[in-house]
Amino acid sequence: MKSILVASPVQQKPDILQRHLASLLALKAGEAELSFLFVDDNRDPESKAWLRRFAGRHPRVTIEEWKEAGQDYVKDEITHYWDASLMLKVGEMKDAIIERALEGGYDGLMLVDSDLVLHPDTLVELAETGKEIVSRIFWTKWQPGSPALPQVWLRDQYSFTDLPDSADENEKARDIAKFLAQLRQPGVYEVGGLGACTLIRRSALEKGVRFERIRNLSLWGEDRHFCVRAAALGIPLHVDTRNPAFHIYRDSDLEGADRYMREHHIPPFDGGGGISLCMIVRDEEQTLARCLTSVEGIADEIIIVDTGSTDRTKEVAASFGAKVYDFEWVDDFAAARNYSFSKATKEFILWLDADDVIEEADRAKFLQLKKMIPPHVDSVMMNYHLAFQSDGTPTFTVKRNRLVRRSRGFRWIGAVHEYLDVQGPRIYSDIAVTHRKTKPYTDRNLQIYRRRKEKGEPFDPRDMYYFANELRDHGLYDEAIAQYEAFLGTGLGWVEDRIAACYKLSDCYGAKKDKSGQFRALFRSLEFDRPRAEVCCRLGWLFLEDNKLLQAVFWYDLATRLGNPPDNGAMVERATWTWLPWLQLCVCYDRLGDREKAFECNEKARAIFPSHPAVQQNREYFLSRYPHLAEKEKERGHG
Repeated sequence: MKSILVASPVQQKPDILQRHLASLLALKAGEAELSFLFVDDNRDPESKAWLRRFAGRHPRVTIEEWKEAGQDYVKDEITHYWDASLMLKVGEMKDAIIERALEGGYDGLMLVDSDLVLHPDTLVELAETGKEIVSRIFWTKWQPGSPALPQVWLRDQYSFTDLPDSADENEKARDIAKFLAQLRQPGVYEVGGLGACTLIRRSALEKGVRFERIRNLSLWGEDRHFCVRAAALGIPLHVDTRNPAFHIYRDSDLEGADRYMREHHIPPFDGGGGISLCMIVRDEEQTLARCLTSVEGIADEIIIVDTGSTDRTKEVAASFGAKVYDFEWVDDFAAARNYSFSKATKEFILWLDADDVIEEADRAKFLQLKKMIPPHVDSVMMNYHLAFQSDGTPTFTVKRNRLVRRSRGFRWIGAVHEYLDVQGPRIYSDIAVTHRKTKPYTDRNLQIYRRRKEKGEPFDPRDMYYFANELRDHGLYDEAIAQYEAFLGTGLGWVEDRIAACYKLSDCYGAKKDKSGQFRALFRSLEFDRPRAEVCCRLGWLFLEDNKLLQAVFWYDLATRLGNPPDNGAMVERATWTWLPWLQLCVCYDRLGDREKAFECNEKARAIFPSHPAVQQNREYFLSRYPHLAEKEKERGHG
């Protein structure tokens, strides 16, 4: 076949239609030229918009509005609801499509329902069969909890056996099982009925196959009447069971559809690319312009959700061309962020806070990334620098899913210290977002937690951990200790949170001068995973305070041997993984009388953080007091 018309009557939900269209864009055509025809019976304007976006992505697309609205097509999580008038209308639409295919001189017509996601090889494989009428199989649970069944059958309305009704029930059951098992094997088989995903050659169209109701038949559904006509015209019906399509029969099937698309390398169809920057703000007139200036060229759309500003924040946002929306604050950061995401229209969403910036070096890398995000990637994880050394090197860094594909519908979770629940393929970038806070810290988050407590709202383990952090940060150490202990007592939560809870619990005990409590908390962290440098350096310090130098050396030395910190989004105190243990080893070895070893450790710290005052003072101390070290430095040319 040199030309194929792929066509659908469409009255569909946007999320389902979007995935269907993505699979159409990914169809391989072999040597055939593909054209598309959509009979648009949509009620949802967004579904109509998706058809227009598709037309912008393919050179041969026709969209025809159906002549009259008629009855709506209703479906829910249980089933789809059909009646006679709906079936007549769909039959009319499909027959109108057949006439377009004949008028257009196409060699084949592929009729496909708009809730199917097709395998990229579907058209090529169906055409290769050489059959006049052949459907690609798919399997559907027609009722919740029922077994998945195919959209093809052998006779009558939907029978999977050719045996007469009078046949033994056990014999019929065996015959049905045999037929269904055959359909699970890749191949091409003759059937008695089919539909929804069918390639029809021109020869069959010219012979007169149509969907119009045959008045003296009581069979239910336009596809049955099509199949009866085909049989009467002597055209056999076939099903191709290779690479089954995926049927999005319910909204709950969307996750499975996304998985199917990833498995078969079907790029999401996001309607034109671009990045939407989504932000929630309140009284940020002093910092917002700095942030928005830093994303120039990165963001193609700016969504600002204002939660109650009383200053010029909204005016500043508008001056950058932002779309500004008001959102009544309800003590729920996730609700506000999800609202901001709901307003985005571009392919990807970038989220920032008003006191974040993308520094120029990172901005240049971001612009490069924007040109080359792989089509299968759903999120990009980036560094988030939160605090800095005197030389500008980050001391506290976490990784965040910073750029996400809008079509995946990722959601924010958590009223406070919210997180973006992301699944699917991701890439790790060395691009960083930099936090440049100018406002003083407040007890806003702590008060939200307290109000939730007062209301009797249940706290999950993550809430318990972050509530403890807020208590610690505000110097409420007794309450923080109780909350950390309660969190660790659940035995639940992310392993990185449990480890961090241990060393933060140790800090609380330290503030109360309870050294035994510090040791207990730090050693408890070893129950969860290999040692972390944050823990090792704290243990080293405790032993150093007690002048137990060999024990201190053990823990500081271990910190230097751990390799890289976890690359999983955990908060990282970079000093403990880099220069700090070397600096402290210098102190330990100096007290032990091993000056050469002490100097060597200080030099390793200097290689990482040369401007640190203690490193510089130590170097001056060793070179001025110990001539043999100064002499060795001169020999190495470092005098």
